[in-house]
Amino acid sequence: MSPRPKNIRKINSMPSVVGFKPIAAKSCHKETILLHFEEYEAIRLCDYEMKTQQEASVSMGVSRPTLSRIYTNARQKIAKALVRGITIMIEGGVAYTDSEWFRCKTCGLLFNNINPAFKLRKMECPVCHSDNIDISSININKEEIMMKIAIPTRKNEVDDHFGHCEYYTVLTIGQDNQILSSEMIPSPQGCGCKSGIAGVLENMGVSVMLAGNMGQGALNVLTSHHIKVIRGCTGDILNVVNGYLNGKITDSGIGCSSHEHRHECHNNKEL
Repeated sequence: MSPRPKNIRKINSMPSVVGFKPIAAKSCHKETILLHFEEYEAIRLCDYEMKTQQEASVSMGVSRPTLSRIYTNARQKIAKALVRGITIMIEGGVAYTDSEWFRCKTCGLLFNNINPAFKLRKMECPVCHSDNIDISSININKEEIMMKIAIPTRKNEVDDHFGHCEYYTVLTIGQDNQILSSEMIPSPQGCGCKSGIAGVLENMGVSVMLAGNMGQGALNVLTSHHIKVIRGCTGDILNVVNGYLNGKITDSGIGCSSHEHRHECHNNKEL
């Protein structure tokens, strides 16, 4: 049996240093302890900001038991380093950060960048495609938010397979159906219905998913997390979102009975 895939953990504040070395009269252990980014974040939230484990789990987009395991592992590593005089390096793990945000100076959209490969290309607004952008911080009035919509995405189009998409696009929609922000969430490994992404999206406030093909298992999981699923979507994600907001896209009612790529599902092409 293959190991259960790990949920991707959200890091809200990256460490200001890469590690710690002991000061000792004698030579210390040559061993190095790796403190993963999500372990650092659990320590930061629980011990530095004094949040409860339930509050920290919501902040990181994981379940309460998962947060507890991460936190316990982190404390054991730090204790071992202190007692035995071992260097700590903070790196690796299964996590992402949304600290790098940009605001389009042309249309005002707020969006993030989670894919380092995107930095090698010319950055542009995902809505108006303007390159007139600034580094920004998240500043959205919660009263302006009407809903959040998630879309399984590959190359800015709806990915035909929910569980194997490149990443998830989460769009924040304002009261006037205006897109206020666009956030990319890395796709966790493994089957979509078992990856834990539904809980992550629910914690982010997502209430609607616009998807292509989806099996009944994934549909059941998303529904249990209070996320309404609209199947049969295809094409450019912004066209699909605008079509949904304008009442031109409804659920096809047809799901996939297989996880294989070579099968057909209904596509609602009216936008």
